[in-house]
Amino acid sequence: MVDIQDEGGNLITPSEALNDYREIYNLKDMRIKPNNTDEIIQMTAQNGMIDLPNSILDEDSIKLCTTIPKDKASASESRYLWVIRENCAPVAIENCEWGKGLKSEIIKHSNLTGGKPAYSGGELWFIARDKIAVNGNSGRYGPESEEELDAIVNALRRSGYHVASMGFDIDNPSVPNSVFPGNPTWQNPI
Repeated sequence: MVDIQDEGGNLITPSEALNDYREIYNLKDMRIKPNNTDEIIQMTAQNGMIDLPNSILDEDSIKLCTTIPKDKASASESRYLWVIRENCAPVAIENCEWGKGLKSEIIKHSNLTGGKPAYSGGELWFIARDKIAVNGNSGRYGPESEEELDAIVNALRRSGYHVASMGFDIDNPSVPNSVFPGNPTWQNPI
């Protein structure tokens, strides 16, 4: 893992690296209303939500993906949901134990926000300690353009990750891809 540091020698977290993104883009209200009140229950650290780390410090708490998400079946393995909030970038595994007690039996992006606005959201997979695959697949908070997703990817790269973005659908450029349409292109940390 490349250790990216600020001018004071401190490691830059993904949430800190996202500050430039937050200066350009605005908070979004949920685009899709909740189907039930379970979808806006705020998830906590006790339930398995963490702030996106700049490295996987405790690999036992992170589920690594064994395959690149290229289809629906492989995408469901070890899928995390992410959102960008005002002061943090929480992530949680979609089919976590806590989520199994919800009506949907999985968490929603709105569980990471308690139904409050967020800048953006999507899905990610930890491929290795310093490699993540990411998309903007969130019906409630997803990025509105490829440029917005690229700004998020570059922030993650500034925090030390190698990142492969699934991008947006070539035939429908307003829709983010939910799996890789081909082989992923890995972008190195910057």
